[in-house]
Amino acid sequence: MFAVPGWSVSADKLKTEKAIKPDVAPSNKARKRKRATVPDNVTASNVADLWESVVEGKKPAPSKDAQPGKKQKKSDEGVIQQRQDEGVADEQSRVAEESLTDQTEPKKSKKEKKKKKKQGVEAEDSQIDQDGAAAVSNLKSKAPKPKAAPAPPKLTPLQASMREKLVSARFRHLNETLYTKPSDEAYQLFQDSPEMFNEYHEGFRRQVKVWPENPVDSFLQDIRTRGKIRTPSRGPAPLLETPLPRTVGTCTIADLGCGDARLAESLRKEAGKMRIDMRSFDLQSPSALVTKADIANLPLADGSVNVAIFCLALMGTNWVDFVEEAYRILHWKGELWIAEIKSRFAPLRPKNARVTHSVGNRKKAGKPGRPAADDGANDQDLAVEVDGLEDRRRETDVSAFIEVLKKRGFVLQGERNTAVDLSNKMFVKMHFIKGASPVKGKGAAAAPEPTHRSRKVFATKLDEVEDQEGDVNEASVLKPCVYKIR
Repeated sequence: MFAVPGWSVSADKLKTEKAIKPDVAPSNKARKRKRATVPDNVTASNVADLWESVVEGKKPAPSKDAQPGKKQKKSDEGVIQQRQDEGVADEQSRVAEESLTDQTEPKKSKKEKKKKKKQGVEAEDSQIDQDGAAAVSNLKSKAPKPKAAPAPPKLTPLQASMREKLVSARFRHLNETLYTKPSDEAYQLFQDSPEMFNEYHEGFRRQVKVWPENPVDSFLQDIRTRGKIRTPSRGPAPLLETPLPRTVGTCTIADLGCGDARLAESLRKEAGKMRIDMRSFDLQSPSALVTKADIANLPLADGSVNVAIFCLALMGTNWVDFVEEAYRILHWKGELWIAEIKSRFAPLRPKNARVTHSVGNRKKAGKPGRPAADDGANDQDLAVEVDGLEDRRRETDVSAFIEVLKKRGFVLQGERNTAVDLSNKMFVKMHFIKGASPVKGKGAAAAPEPTHRSRKVFATKLDEVEDQEGDVNEASVLKPCVYKIR
């Protein structure tokens, strides 16, 4: 160096500068992860312990022979210091990478930032919903499931037979009630206690099982056979060869007193092809096919039905009102089908069964002070056994019933032997047509008033007396089903 006047400094006062070691290592060296030194003495016996201590960071279990001392503490402190150094190095590398990405990535626009923020909020909401649904499902799975109803106990043979007797007794009681009460009272009874309907028909189904034949099956067969016939027959033809009566191509059938609506249920799939409209009515029923109504007052228009069916349904003291209501709803030349139990009709008692010279012609003398007994039944038995006449004692006399319907405008369909079927041992089947004007009942025309009002009638004509008696006894033509007290 050269000396400058006024600025010269002696070399003795100069000191040499020492290099300062940086506290933080450079970023390129910080990215490198330090690896733990692998000990040289690795054997098959200590490899598991070395893995847990070096890799997983677990403290090695002290052996029984080893005693804790200074060497053990030093080794533990070395492992802890090593882990701390690794953590610091990893954090420094993460900070450096974030700073590099911030410098290299271009600045995003405000719209992109808003969009990203919105997506993040939606993702967070969806995650919350998923978490809530998962929590609800977990609660449901943890909630106690309802216990199934216990199975009814199995009845012993004695209990089963007693239950059968109770069901049969309940059915007989309800059946007798329906036969001995008017329809409006029976209708109100079932409305107040609908469970009685199920009890009644449960007993009825048990009765049907022991019958040789169910009249519903025969009516089903008649409908299916005649429903397939389209062209009307010319002239008189057998009943099963004539088509069903129709109005504008459709046959409307009213099942009056249908019970469990077996007719409508069986014809549900076939009714569309045969163009049949089934209407079912009863006092009470859980079925959607049944309309609850009193058979004496049906919710149907006049002349809107082609076929009316009473299958064991003329129950009640006012069964004659059912017949008059059927006449009202039936179309002209409409058909009335009836099936009833034979025991409800009177037995056949043929007139002039006795022969004048036979023993049956004699009368038993009555006791002194008492009139002679009416032994018509004995006369009939003697006429069969002694005179050899045809035995018709077990035949059913339906003439009185037919006469009641004739006065209401119904006539037999075809010949009597074909319109009245007595072949079944238990039931009677009859077919009528609405083909006359009623002379009695609500459908009868009002009688003309007499022209001579001042004329006094001193005696009643014989036919008027018979009509008055008929008004009283018409309902007794069909006997009610009354059971013996057991």
